[in-house]
Order: sequence, then C-alpha cells, then structure tokens
Amino acid sequence: MSAPQQDDDASNQPTGWAGRARSFANLVSGLMFASVFLIFNYKIITRYLEHDEAVWADEVSVILFIWIIFWASAFLVRDKEQITFDLVYRHVGDNAKRWMALCRLVLVGGIFLWALPGSLDYIMFLWRERTPVLDWRLDYVYSCFGIFLVAVVVRSAFGIVKLLGPHWRRFI
Repeated sequence: MSAPQQDDDASNQPTGWAGRARSFANLVSGLMFASVFLIFNYKIITRYLEHDEAVWADEVSVILFIWIIFWASAFLVRDKEQITFDLVYRHVGDNAKRWMALCRLVLVGGIFLWALPGSLDYIMFLWRERTPVLDWRLDYVYSCFGIFLVAVVVRSAFGIVKLLGPHWRRFI
C-alpha cells in the first residue's frame, strides 16, 4: 500500500523574479501581522498595567488589518486557494472547465477593470481626509485597495493568456 500523494506546492512555486517577488510579498505580510501582534500586546499592557489608553494602537491595528487583507489577496492567495462554489465545475470535463475558468476570469477581470478608474479616482480624492487620531492621509491608508484592483486585473489577464495557450490543461 502506497502513501497518499501530497499536494506539494513546492513544484508549483515560481522561480526567478516571480519567486523573489512572492517571497517579498510574504515577508511584508508577515511583518504586518507581527506588527499587529506587537501593537495589540502593547495596548493590553498599557491598559491593564499602566492604566493608560493607547488610542493610536486601535487606529494602526485597523489600518494594518486593511492592508493585510488586500495585500495578501493581491499577491499571496492563488486562484485555487480561493473559496469557490464548484458543484458543477468539478463534474465537467477539462474543456468545459477551461471555458468556465475563462468566463470567470473575463467576468471578474472585466468588472475590476471597469471599477478601476472610478476607484482610483476616489482613492486619490481621499487626500483631503485624515485619520482621526494619527492624522494620516486616507489616500495612503486606502491605496492598498487600488493595488489589489490592479493585481486582480493583471492576474486575470495572465490567467486568460495561460488558458488560451497550448498548455492550458496545467491551469485548470
């Protein structure tokens, strides 16, 4: 009896500049998580041991959480790791899976591309507004959403090119 095969992502890891970029994105995400952890602990210590309020800690934690979510979604979470409704998808053949994936990429990429100009315009408009405690500009705070939108459009375009290529079966 042989051991069950593991779904090893090591063979699917990008190499070269793509691997270094992914490692950098992973490092940035990890540093943001570590920062949230440290700030959270600092807030607990100041509240219960020093009987003082670190109001800035709440604001920084919320901003970091926003950045972590959009940063990880833009650069770290792969399409196969997304939560999907695949009751039909897993019961059809490879050709149908290819066309379903193409339709999904065109639809999602198209909606994000359509939303991109208005969203970026609004993010740039936010330079007038500031956070309540630290007085940080909101266009900087929410620029992660613009990065996320661009990343989804680019990833969708690359996915479409891959699915239209000769080795499309690797990507379904």
